[in-house]
Order: sequence, then C-alpha cells, then structure tokens
Amino acid sequence: MSDRRRFLKGLTSLPLATVLANPRLAAAVSAGLQEVEAKLADGTTVKAALAQPQGQAKGSILLIHEWRGLI
Repeated sequence: MSDRRRFLKGLTSLPLATVLANPRLAAAVSAGLQEVEAKLADGTTVKAALAQPQGQAKGSILLIHEWRGLI
C-alpha cells in the first residue's frame, strides 16, 4: 500500500471538520476528486465534485449540500 493511500485510509478516523480545517489534509483528500457539471430544469448549471473508488464499487453515497440555507 502506498504512503498516500495509507495516509488517506487513516483520514477515515478523523471528523470531517478536522480534515477540512487543515489545508494540507483537505488538499490530499481533494486530489482524487473530479469536477462535474449538471444542468438543472431551469437551465442553471451547477458544479459538483465526484469521488469514485478504485476497483469495484461496493455501494454508493450521494451527498447533497443545501446551499440556500434553512427554509
């Protein structure tokens, strides 16, 4: 297992806020993301980050962050 992969595997035990608060940790995690765009029904284009596992996927998680605040 590579050092980078071992490092990223260790990040799973840290709270997400800890990872995002540290620029070096956030950069290591985001290095494997792919930026994608989707067009909404009203014509608005939104951007998202796509993370895919190496090898065969064993499940999936869809995270939708609400950007408009609480209603």
